Amino acid sequence: MVFSIRLVKNGFLEVSENDVLVAVYRYGENVRKPYFYPLYAPGGIMITRDEPPDHIHHRSLWTAHGSVNGVDIWSERPDAGFIKCVDHPTVSLRGDRCVLNSMNIWLSKAGDKLMNECRTIVFWKTLGDIRFIDYDVEFQADYSDVVLGDTKEGGTVALRVVDSMRESVGGGVITNSEGGVGEPRCWGKRARWCDYTGRVDGEVAGITILDHPGNPRHPTYWHVRAYGLFAVNCFGLSDFEGKKDVDGSMRIEKGSSVKFRYRIMLHRGRLSKDEIEKYYHEYVSM
Repeated sequence: MVFSIRLVKNGFLEVSENDVLVAVYRYGENVRKPYFYPLYAPGGIMITRDEPPDHIHHRSLWTAHGSVNGVDIWSERPDAGFIKCVDHPTVSLRGDRCVLNSMNIWLSKAGDKLMNECRTIVFWKTLGDIRFIDYDVEFQADYSDVVLGDTKEGGTVALRVVDSMRESVGGGVITNSEGGVGEPRCWGKRARWCDYTGRVDGEVAGITILDHPGNPRHPTYWHVRAYGLFAVNCFGLSDFEGKKDVDGSMRIEKGSSVKFRYRIMLHRGRLSKDEIEKYYHEYVSM
């Protein structure tokens, strides 16, 4: 078996490939939202960090949004809401992949149920110097209509890169599918994919996120920062477009749902634009 799963303690699931740790899923009672930390690229390169001092709510690899029916489920301030895993995640091992399903409920601080979320993460067998992770999120309006508000503070899928990879101080580089290089040409811009590459412990490593063309508002907008945040956000249009009369909110009617699909590529070494394009077309043709 390529993959193995180990419940380290209540609320901590270790995912390993060929007995080498890939990620830990943290979903217990003491976390404000389920997330993966640590997260490793091939070669044992840890490329994300948890709870950085400048933004303690940045949780390595996570999902959150700053306005769900007006409730902040992003910042982890005392008045913010939270996301709870309904039960232990279910895991299936299928030879070349590990599939983790996490059913989560989004709640206000007072405990009001806002919506349900089905998160499906597939870790694929590493190919060469790339680890592929499919990250699918379905928001389900099971309790009332849900309005995902217009705010840049959010990420349907979000990562925080390690300090040495940051563009601001670590010499990292942000690029996107439209030829953008650097935060000014990538933040708030629409693109089919975005990449964040830098140095980690003397090696070069990076993260690429591919936006599936079936997603709402494809190509998506990117909340990607030189200080290390790397998030997909198709909602913050008033900020991204710089027009306060633009409304990027999305309503999900009660009983309905909306699904987002992404592929994350954790890579050792640099990837050229042509290489990423090849992987993008392979992903969308699956």
